[in-house]
Order: sequence, then structure tokens, then C-alpha cells
Amino acid sequence: MMRSAFFKRSAALLCAVLLLFTLAVPAFAEGELPEDGAFFAVGYRLSVGSSTPGRLGRGSTADITVTVKNVSLTADTFSADQYDFSKLIDSFSEGTVKVSEESKGSDPLVIKVRFSRMKYSGSGQSLRFQITRKDTGVSQLIELTIAEAGGTDEKSDQPAPEPQVLVSCSGPQTPLEPGQEAEFTVSFRNLSDLELKSPVASFTPSESLSISGGSYSFLLDPIKGKQTGSVKVKLKASDSVSSPAQSLQADLKFTYFNNVSEAQATASDKLPILTIARGGEAPPVVLASRSTLKKPIAAGETASLTVTFSNKGDVKLLSPVASFTPSDALLIESDAGSVLLPDLDPGQTASVSLTLRALPEITSANQSIQADLKFTYSAGGTMTQGSSSDRLSVPANPTGSSSGEGAEASVPHIVVSDFSYGGESVDAGSNFELKLHFENKGTLPIENILLMVDGGENFTLSGGSSSFFFASLAPGAGQDQILPLQALPAAKSGAQSVALSFKYEYVDGSKRGSGGEDIKLSMPVVQPDRFEISSPQIPESINVGEETVLTIPYVNKGKSEIANVEASVTAENIDTPTKSQYIGNIAAGAGGNIGFVLTPEESGPIPLVLKITYEDSNEKVQEKEISVEIFAEELPMDPIPDGDLPPEDGEGSSFPWTPVLGGTGAAAVFAGGGVLFALRGKKKKQQSAASWSGWDDPDDEEALANWNEAVNAPENTEDFEEIEEMEEMEEIEKIEDLEDLEETFHTGADPDEWGDPQEDTEREW
Repeated sequence: MMRSAFFKRSAALLCAVLLLFTLAVPAFAEGELPEDGAFFAVGYRLSVGSSTPGRLGRGSTADITVTVKNVSLTADTFSADQYDFSKLIDSFSEGTVKVSEESKGSDPLVIKVRFSRMKYSGSGQSLRFQITRKDTGVSQLIELTIAEAGGTDEKSDQPAPEPQVLVSCSGPQTPLEPGQEAEFTVSFRNLSDLELKSPVASFTPSESLSISGGSYSFLLDPIKGKQTGSVKVKLKASDSVSSPAQSLQADLKFTYFNNVSEAQATASDKLPILTIARGGEAPPVVLASRSTLKKPIAAGETASLTVTFSNKGDVKLLSPVASFTPSDALLIESDAGSVLLPDLDPGQTASVSLTLRALPEITSANQSIQADLKFTYSAGGTMTQGSSSDRLSVPANPTGSSSGEGAEASVPHIVVSDFSYGGESVDAGSNFELKLHFENKGTLPIENILLMVDGGENFTLSGGSSSFFFASLAPGAGQDQILPLQALPAAKSGAQSVALSFKYEYVDGSKRGSGGEDIKLSMPVVQPDRFEISSPQIPESINVGEETVLTIPYVNKGKSEIANVEASVTAENIDTPTKSQYIGNIAAGAGGNIGFVLTPEESGPIPLVLKITYEDSNEKVQEKEISVEIFAEELPMDPIPDGDLPPEDGEGSSFPWTPVLGGTGAAAVFAGGGVLFALRGKKKKQQSAASWSGWDDPDDEEALANWNEAVNAPENTEDFEEIEEMEEMEEIEKIEDLEDLEETFHTGADPDEWGDPQEDTEREW
């Protein structure tokens, strides 16, 4: 009885465990949804507008399109509405998600998950998102690395260079006529990868143009990298166009993120606007003349002089004002410095009388009066300012010549007849010797000659003093001098000059005079080309059909800006969206990377030719070329284990019973078996110490005899029989409660494998 009670208790416990497992299986099966298979990413594409950046800096905005594949689903059986695509916390923020199908019909499912306007945080390179089945809540995590993201690159903390903006204008093909109005489109092309935020365009037309509508400033939408923003402007030519060369000044002010903070910049350009010049009056022509003097004016004498202004133009001169400036040996005896004249119609004249006084010393016989006339006239209905200037000569007798017939002695002059600087040009930052030869071209000897040297902004003396002294120089004689100079490292390219200033004295009879010469010597300065490019950075692995980024580091080590930098790639069996790209200008000391997005079409070695052309600081076109070779491999396909494949249609249940029963079900059975073994061990201690090891062998007579002896052994005490009866009653009640579960327990199983739980036997079922 005791053995039967414990056996029934074990059976009840096993039934309860299997019942719990049976109830848990449906919920578990519904949550896994194995028929959906596994989603996995096979590639991605990074784009900023229509271009592909070589690297993303902190704060950069880009679009990322991830290609996701599922070999268990087909395009016919998939519906994006049944799934939720959610981006998780990673190296990117903001943005929107859009899903589109790429595969068709019964092909394995391929979808594109596009994340638009993603802002890079500047830290890390991960993109993480989750695909969740809406009706079951089963989720799959997809995580991939964005190689173009700056990550922990130290350069991401360096300020990015100011974006370059190309300003252009398009409009009517024919020139604007006076009074005509036309619409022009002004475009601002962002040549950088950075976004131009809050761009404001302002325009300033030239004098004969005006902007219709009254607004000269316009707020544009943000201009992304490699994108263009435009403004339509209506220009109207005035009724009188003074010149066909009119222009429109365009300025674009914007802010941008330079990897460190928000910065402001301005791009400006003057756009030519073709017009037809007509309809306005030409500026008036005014002539000035003087009355005749009876004789040359001598030192200390006075003379009366009349200056006449004649209007030779076709328009009237309004409010003309005359002013006069005498030469160094004359004075004008007048209280007023200028005289207001009456309006002058075309062909009319007006005169002003002057009283001249000669100073006690007259050094030259050629004296003069500068006559200036300022006036207003009408040009096409617009009041315009005009002026006229003439120099009127006044004959004079130099001091020492009473009759005026004496001739003034010629003043000696110094001329640099030859100079050299050691070659065809001078390199910026180099030392050189300027050898010069100067001569006295006068008829009088000169003395106390002082030479002063000024190198300006581009040259300096490399040693010694900037002044040189020479005692004397005879007429026609020459002198050699060597000047140690240095071309400054930041000297401008092109023809630059060194200023020479000569001061000297000469003796003309009993009179000592002084003279001077200012001479400039020009020489070409060349800034050495120090634009350097490094070997391209080639990715470790390149797969056929996958995009890869090839970057070329560059730096301008020169002191001057280089212009019109262009980069191109030439290769076979390579697909690239940008075989040639315009970089723009690169400032002195600036560096960066030029990136090419390449997609190999065939496996094996692929030779590439990278070419970079630019204009150096001397405006000469330079070209640098690099030949590299990349090796493309076929995209490896990860094998899928047979156990991971879903069963074919019609081959049993879609739920993987074997793995589940091998885990959870086996655990439940072993748990129940553990109870049975424990109960048997306890019962065996009470009944017999005989060995049970031979029970499974029907020919083991000794084991069978031990078993019969244990079964037929009498109980020791009456108390034990009472306890056994009580336990048996409790077990009977439990068995009756579980009778309803007995049918469920045996459902779907072979009765020969389980046996009868009420049969008094020791078979393991």
C-alpha cells in the first residue's frame, strides 16, 4: 500500500507539470513567429542630397538607406503595414523612417529602410533600429556601423573651413533696353558638405538699374551640401542708361555648424547685367582759357589775368563754381577761394578776373594756374554732378634774369640703367642680391647723394641699413650698388616692386640746388607650390556590388591660396556617381579629404588613376596624379544551418517542437522523473536493502526473488499501517481530482509507451 501511494503521488505531480507545459506552449509559439524568419542588414548607402560625403562631421545631416533581407519571406507574403520600424538610441538623432520593397513576386524579401535627415552626434559610428511584428510584439534588433561617421576622429573637433558658395545669374538672352523690366534668377550653389542655415540674400543694383517690388533682401530655405538655393529678382533699367556695363551686387549671409559651434559667413559676387546705353545726354564739355599777358611776370610784380569758361556741350550748366590754384612762385590776390558763376547755356561763356603776384624768388619760367569748374546738369531727368579742370600756363622771369631772355640751367637727374636679381624670378622666403647701376644724366655734377631703400609689403633688407651715402657723381658717371634683400614668406605672387629714393645736391653757378628721384624696380615673385596629397586611404575589405569610400588626404602647406581645385577618378569595372568633382579654393594652411564613392562591378585587382588639377598662387595650372590598385572580392554569403530553416509547407506543424521539447519539455519530464526516483529511493529504504540493478533483466532470478521478498514482507507496526491508510486515502482523493486530466495527459501519445498509471507495476512511463 505504501509503494502504491507514493507512486500515485508521483504520477499526480508529473501530470501537473506537463499540464503547465501544455498551457504555456501556445503562448510561446505565438510570440516567436518563426514563419517570419530573420531580418538582417546587407548594406547601406549614405547621402547628403544628391552627393555622397566622404566623412560626416559633428552636426552634419545626412540620409541613410539600409538594405534589409529576409530569406524566409517573399515580396508576395510581406506587408510593411504589419511591422513597426523604430530607430533606437545610437550615434544619430532626429530623422524620419520610410520603408520600400525592392524584391518582386516570389523572390526572397529585400526592403529598403530609409532614415531621412539624420543628424550625426559626433560620437560613435552605430545605427540601431528595431523591426517589430505589430500583432505579436516579437522584435528583431538590427545594428550596423556607419564608416563615414567621424567617430572619435580628432579632426571632428577641429573647426571646419568656411563653406564656399558659387553665385550665378540667369535671365534674358538679350540686353536690357532703357525702361525695360526683366526677371533674373540668382542662384547660390553650396560647394561644401555643410548645410547653410538661415541664408539671407541681399542685392545692390548699379546706378542705371533698380529692383522692382521694393524688397532688396530675401530669406531662403536652408541650403544643404552640394545643393542650390535661388531667388528671382525683377530688374528695371532706367530711362537713361549711361553705360552698357551694369551689374548686380549679390551678398549671401548664412550660418553653419563648423564641427565646434555655429559660425556666420558671407558670400559675395558682382553679377554683370547687359544693357543698352542710350536715351541720356552726354556729359557737357567745358573749356577754360586766359587773357594774354603783355610780358612775362617778374619776381615781385603783379599782373591782371582774365579766365574764361566756355560751355561746349549740349546741356545747361547749373550753379557752376570756379576755383583757382596757382603754382609755387605765384599768389592770387583775392579774398575768396572760389567764385559762383551764372548758369551757362550751351555755347555761353563766363569770365573771372584775377590779380596775380609773383614771389621774390622765381625758380622756373614755367608757372601756371589750375582752373577748376564744378557744376550740375540734367542727364535723362536726373540731376548729375559734373566737373572740368584745366591748367593755364603763366610766363615768368626766373630770379637773376631781368629781361626774361636767360635760360634756366637744366636740373641733373639720376637714372637706374641696369639691375639684376640673380635669376628669372624670386622665390618667396628666399634671400637674394639686388644689383643695380645708376647714372647721373645731367650736365652738372651732383653731390651728397643719399639712397633710401623701401621693400614695401613684400621685401625687406636681410642685413645692414636701408640708406646708402655717396659723396659725388660726375655728369654721365655711374655707380654700382648691391642691396641684400629677402622676399618675405607671405609675399604676393606676381610682379612686386622695391622703391628707391635718391636725394642729392648740385651747384649751378653761385646757386646751390637740390633734387631727388623716386624709382621703382619690379621683379616677379613666385610662391612655391606646396600643395600636397597623400596616398589614398583604402578600406581593408572591398566587396563586389557594395559601395566603398576612397579618401585622399590633402593639405596646402603654401602661404597662398590655390584656386579651382578639381578631382577626378578613372577606372574600369567601377561604378561611381561622381567621376569628377569641383572642390573650389583651398586657403593657405587648410587641409581635408577628397572622397570618392566606388562600387566594384567585378572581382579581382582594379587599377585606379586619381587626378587632381588646380591653379597655384602664380596662376599656373598644376596637376597631380596618383595610381593605386584595389582588390574587390565577391560578397561572402553566410551559411544558414538546416535547423534554422523553417519547415516546408505541408510538412507538419510550423512550430519547432523538437528544440522546444528538447529544452523545456525534457526539463519537465526529467523533473517528474526526479520525483519518481526520489520516491523509489525512499520506498526502497523502507522495504529492502536488496539490489534493484537487475530488474530490467527478466532472466535475473536473484533480483526477482529480492523483489518478491520485499513486496510480501509484513509491516512492522500497526502505527505504520494507520499512516499508510491515511496517506492512501489522500492519494485516492488526489487521483479522483486528476481523473479529468488523465485524458488530456494521454492525448496525442501512444498508450503502449505510457501504460496504465493505476497498474501496480514498476515500469517507467
